[in-house]
Amino acid sequence: MVDESIDDIKVPDQASGKMKTPLYVVSITSKSSAEILGRARRSGFCVFGETLARCIGLSLSGVRKSERIYYITSPPIRMSPETPRQLMKSLAYDDLQVTGSDNCSFNKNQKEIGSNDFTKIPNGANGAEDRMSLVWEKGVHQGLLDPCRFVAVTSTNAAKIFNVYPQKGRIAVGSDADIVIWNPQATRTISKDTHHHASDYNIFEGMTVHGVPEFVLVRGRVCAENGVVRVAEGFGRFIPMSVRPPFVYDIIEGKVQSSEEPHEEYQNGSMAKKLAELDIQIPAHEPISAMLAGNLPMPAEGSICSTPSVRGRVDGKRDMQESSFSISEELDTVGVRSCIKVKNPPGGKSSGFW
Repeated sequence: MVDESIDDIKVPDQASGKMKTPLYVVSITSKSSAEILGRARRSGFCVFGETLARCIGLSLSGVRKSERIYYITSPPIRMSPETPRQLMKSLAYDDLQVTGSDNCSFNKNQKEIGSNDFTKIPNGANGAEDRMSLVWEKGVHQGLLDPCRFVAVTSTNAAKIFNVYPQKGRIAVGSDADIVIWNPQATRTISKDTHHHASDYNIFEGMTVHGVPEFVLVRGRVCAENGVVRVAEGFGRFIPMSVRPPFVYDIIEGKVQSSEEPHEEYQNGSMAKKLAELDIQIPAHEPISAMLAGNLPMPAEGSICSTPSVRGRVDGKRDMQESSFSISEELDTVGVRSCIKVKNPPGGKSSGFW
């Protein structure tokens, strides 16, 4: 695992190729570093890169010099206003695979200790609480990522690289029920007055983002609901990470090529892009709490979701999933449907001679 600088990446990258060992580079904050990793991956090296919420969320170009002391991190947030978009493109192209937070928040008076001596400024800033919304806003909402890739770079890829998949990073029978109910249309304004950090400032202060988690479930238990954290001490659990994750070592052992992108989330992302070309739409999203309470009707057909890459059912086509089964009589406005006897087998009636 290597922290970012151009030389820090080039040398271990070359050594990784010669020694046939995987390399994970953290804190990628510059376009040039992301490009080096991308070239290495396309050359067949088993390298992975992680960028940070603060680097895709903002640049220092719009920050006053007198305020920059509060933004000191290692590696630094870049000055160019183009850097955040370039890093997001690197996530889309799979030059980078993971987004982290590198969360280390301080109060202003702690940062100001180094006002007269740069070496005494504590390095770090917030990022954990706003990471998911920033990736959605700068990636999906702006059309650079599709929702499947969003899931990959915020969850699934990390679970696979660190060998906790499919226990983590997947919704399936046998996996931990770690689920986020995500509202892609909701917006919120990031502020020090509403965040949960023990800090008196927020580097994303005043930024309005799309994409808000309505519910967060950890192992099936609701731990956050509409911005209210509901956790119990002792509910956390140690997750062991076994060595030699297949996601990583299948590349090294030649079972797959890193440039072939055989992974599940990439295939899903490509499929989402193909579906986006069809003239189909999904109903508008309503808060799940209101839906479950029965206060809202079921979404009407033809309503539009604001995210650029999600599509749904084609109007005028028969819904093959329609049945007489209802989970909730309160939500089922269709009424009881009579059963239909089908004489033909599931494969259809045959007129052949046997």
